[in-house]
Amino acid sequence: MRPPIDDSAIAILRSKLPEFEDHYLDLLDIYDEDLTPEIVLMELADFVANLVITGGEEMLERCCAAVEDLAAGTADGPELVSYCFLNELPLGSRQAVGSYLGRVSSHLAELMYRGESPANSIVARGDNDETPPGAAAPAS
Repeated sequence: MRPPIDDSAIAILRSKLPEFEDHYLDLLDIYDEDLTPEIVLMELADFVANLVITGGEEMLERCCAAVEDLAAGTADGPELVSYCFLNELPLGSRQAVGSYLGRVSSHLAELMYRGESPANSIVARGDNDETPPGAAAPAS
């Protein structure tokens, strides 16, 4: 039997994206107790890539908001979002999705696409309120 996993990432996605539930249930049928947040995020990347093609703008916004919540709100969120979502998006979808990404996700995307590790990003971990490179500083 596999050790228990932290499925808080899955819980966030399921609560924020009820339209993704059928995809999640299909994965659960396939993987059963071996389903991990990594697999779910990779499936979400495929789901989002299809939204880019079909023009589901409102759903695309909600998916990116859920990804932002995951990136900013869980301990393993930055790595999950970077390696299992952003990295899995087809090249043609990356640019289209970029305008929908939140502050933390956008910063992670910049790091990933420059070949840098998001694991050590202060902003990604939420350790301070530093403005990511290329982002506008908050108005005071």
